[in-house]
Amino acid sequence: MPKVTVEGEGTFEVPVGKRLVLALKDECGIDQLHACGGFSKCTTCKVEFLSGEPSKMTAAEKATLENRGLSGVR
Repeated sequence: MPKVTVEGEGTFEVPVGKRLVLALKDECGIDQLHACGGFSKCTTCKVEFLSGEPSKMTAAEKATLENRGLSGVR
């Protein structure tokens, strides 16, 4: 199972394919602000990958971030 490490909180196993914002809430107990359920529509749930960034970004995620001038966040 993939793992996510949250600075100051610990390392948590998350199911394969689970949206990161939902994994933060469900597996890590982190109340990450989000308005669209993790479907990359609102950009309220910004996270920064310090290492191990996933190589695959969805077309919707990329387009939304480009349209809003956001780089270095997912």
